[in-house]
Amino acid sequence: MSTTTTTQSIGPVERLGVRRLLGWAAVRVRENPALVGLFLLAGLAGYVPLVGGLLGFLATTFVLGMAYVVVADEVGLRARGLGTVAGDVRERYVTLLLVSLAYVVAVLVGLLLLVVPGLYVAVRLSPAVAVATLSDRGVGDSLREGWAVGGGNVLRLGAVFLVVLLAQAVAAGVLAAVSADLATSGLSAVLLNAVSGPVLAAAVAHVYFESRDGDGADGESAEQLTADPAV
Repeated sequence: MSTTTTTQSIGPVERLGVRRLLGWAAVRVRENPALVGLFLLAGLAGYVPLVGGLLGFLATTFVLGMAYVVVADEVGLRARGLGTVAGDVRERYVTLLLVSLAYVVAVLVGLLLLVVPGLYVAVRLSPAVAVATLSDRGVGDSLREGWAVGGGNVLRLGAVFLVVLLAQAVAAGVLAAVSADLATSGLSAVLLNAVSGPVLAAAVAHVYFESRDGDGADGESAEQLTADPAV
């Protein structure tokens, strides 16, 4: 599979603190502005009458997979068109959908039990879709490895999510002040997610690459990667 080849060509990846990780992710998005457009289209798909919810989920999952592959290409110093990237994602799309669905269900169950467990699951399991996209693992193995990778990076990933959410809240307030219609229609959320989505994807992908490198270089399993670097 081509995405597997991409990640196999990636050498050692430095572990980054939260500030540098967010900066790195922002640069990846700035260098690949098409990702913002793709996330915007996926968000707008959710407004299609009757089937918007399902269509939005299907489109967002596909675009998220494309973001992971684009970031992998950047890290591996490969330059490919979006058509080739989309072909990679199509090969893994069923697995991506099932992993994404399992992720959503797990987070919802955690939130129903208590808010904190739901947030913990959302953060810790977030690398699972990246694993499903950038490896040849099946659904169960992707979820297990995603959970293991996240376990060694909960603090960093949680801080990244928190910073992005706070930035979104501030930007949403600004947009609401500029145009109340944007806020009431939900379009402001679509616009903000079009920017934050690829940034989060790039950050999560980098964390996965860091852990994957440690797995190959030191002979450790992902479950042994338990030390968060300094924020």
